[in-house]
Amino acid sequence: MKKFALTTAISLAIACHANAANGGVQDFLDSVRNFESGINPYLADFYAQNLNNPVYTYAKVTAPGRLVRDCATGSMVSEPTTINEFFTKLGIDDIYNPATPNDAQMFKQMQYNSMNAWGFVGYQLGEAVLIDSGYYSPNVVTIDGVEYDSFYMFVDDSTWIGCKTEALAEIPGSGGNKVYVTDINKWQGTFTGRNGVNSFADLVKPEKQELVMRDAMRFNYSVISGLLEDANMTWTQALAKTWPGYDDDNNPITIQATMSGILAAAHLRGAWGVGALLTKDQITCDELGTCITKYVYKFGGYNTIFDTPADDTIEGSSYNETMSAGWGNDIVITGGGVDIIELNEQANAVTTIQDFTVGEDRIILRDWANSSPLANLTVTDTTNGAQLQFASQNVVINGVTASQISADTEAVIVNSNVYAIAWSGKQTVNNFDPAVDKVKGTAGIGFKHLKAYETDNALVIGVQAADGGIYSSITLTGLTLADLSAEMFTNVTGGFDRLGYIVPLSSQNWGWNKVLTINNFSVEKTVISMPLFNYSFSQLELTQDGNNAILSLVDATSGGDNKQLILLNTNVSELSATNFEFVNGNYSDITIDIPVFYPITATVNGSGGSISPTPDSNNVINAKGGSDYTVNFNADAGFKVASITVDGQTVATASSYTFPGLNAAHTLSVTFEPGVSCPAQWDAASVYTGGMQATYNGKIYQARWWSQNNNPESGAPWDYVEDCQ
Repeated sequence: MKKFALTTAISLAIACHANAANGGVQDFLDSVRNFESGINPYLADFYAQNLNNPVYTYAKVTAPGRLVRDCATGSMVSEPTTINEFFTKLGIDDIYNPATPNDAQMFKQMQYNSMNAWGFVGYQLGEAVLIDSGYYSPNVVTIDGVEYDSFYMFVDDSTWIGCKTEALAEIPGSGGNKVYVTDINKWQGTFTGRNGVNSFADLVKPEKQELVMRDAMRFNYSVISGLLEDANMTWTQALAKTWPGYDDDNNPITIQATMSGILAAAHLRGAWGVGALLTKDQITCDELGTCITKYVYKFGGYNTIFDTPADDTIEGSSYNETMSAGWGNDIVITGGGVDIIELNEQANAVTTIQDFTVGEDRIILRDWANSSPLANLTVTDTTNGAQLQFASQNVVINGVTASQISADTEAVIVNSNVYAIAWSGKQTVNNFDPAVDKVKGTAGIGFKHLKAYETDNALVIGVQAADGGIYSSITLTGLTLADLSAEMFTNVTGGFDRLGYIVPLSSQNWGWNKVLTINNFSVEKTVISMPLFNYSFSQLELTQDGNNAILSLVDATSGGDNKQLILLNTNVSELSATNFEFVNGNYSDITIDIPVFYPITATVNGSGGSISPTPDSNNVINAKGGSDYTVNFNADAGFKVASITVDGQTVATASSYTFPGLNAAHTLSVTFEPGVSCPAQWDAASVYTGGMQATYNGKIYQARWWSQNNNPESGAPWDYVEDCQ
């Protein structure tokens, strides 16, 4: 993160107050916000006394979040700044009221709304961390025919020499993934709506920004854990690390790693920067020379919501929290809100939970080696509360009785499985529970890399390679696209809205004369992918068939291959080139057949029979125009057709009526009367099976068995029934 560029003797007071005393996670975050936002309530008197005095040296801006750079060096331009000017540069001058200079709520609003010169806001949240934590999808630009995500991340100031504001740059630790980086956070992307953050205005609301910070910490913690694992380093080893440094008075000190210090350092230099610090002792610094170990020191020693291998106090807050515990004998203080305690697996560990609310809070055993850890769960009462014993582990929930837990055990504690998805490899999972189980991303997989589709009996989530193939996937049997949610995933970067729906066509599911039906097709985000066929749009045809769209080959291409892709409840006119990939040419070359439908108002006078196709509730049949269209009259047993009226004119009595070359709306009514109804005339080309009837020369015949082109008057397989009346 980019911290504030200000110099003054009073900045030392900010640092001292920020690390005045240890506490819980909210104390930790408050201290981070006091420093990161540039607004510290401890300095209220200083602000009031220096409203018009240039006590700061701060970056020159054209507006909040709009940094002025030296075009010769690409670096920021600093200038003397009064407190009033400082508040204006941060975009919070309309919040500050000099008449109430010590108003705590005023300072809180100023902090969450504060935007520094680089466009970081509040806790100094930027586009990148919101992308990682699933709150934001970046703007996408096309450079030389290639699409790139576009957002701010730190690159060397020399990138901006010549007053450049955008450039291609590689994301550190991404394995070569490039973005079109901007010189400030421009906030030109879209918010995903996670936790109700639908806009920048939502982001600066205190109750929303607190949730964002927690998810950002969880993302960073997950990435750091993975980096440690890749380096064969444990958290015990990481937290034993020390580095040389200096305190705020510039005295040499030894800086000890702590969980809160590491989390703060990740906020400064990203999870990959912390990973390099812990595994390689690489001490990196930000654009203003603030080094990563400074944050480890400044914000060290607080309780957090994350477990370590030691005996910890895990301390939440009044906000909804997801905490981890179980490595060692831990004490969990939920602090209020609706909380999840993710319990790590460690034999003989005892976890004590305070402030647990049955029916709201929940314990989740996440990805244990023991496949059925709760199989022998016992719940008993103790002096302080209920004790849960299972798989050589104990949990004591203070203030709760065993009967409260036993009334609905799964509402209190449940096992959860985690299934990793990588760039290669396939697996099938039965009994996946979307409410508690997780799909875990690995090796930098983001939602933009994932595609989902349904089969007849499963939901498939796959990683799409550059050639369009899905070579890595998880098949979740019994689930559908309707079961998909952001909560099913962990350690997957970016906004859930970037996960795409796909119809992957191959020789297996769309081979010669095959018909593939897709139940759920979202025009807004589903792509029909056919990398193996090498078709061009000119070889494809889209046809509207009632409520469904049908994709097929044009006659000149098919050569007898009459395969179809049927998209249920899809309007052909809403499809576009964005719904296809790996198809050559221009979408305008595709053949589109959207027939005109005409209403036939069809009614039965009285009773005795019905009409097919069946009219809707308004007695209307929407009939496809352009060819002959037949309406059938189905007499009930003991009835026959008495009369037929079409467009007000009586026509000859028959078992059906055909509108030749349908090209207009029509009305039709039929009346039935008691009598023997004559079945359709015998047709030599038609197939008849046992029990079917046909009319021939005024007589009714019934087939004994399968028959085709056998004249009814010749006898077997036909039997005479009666004369047709």
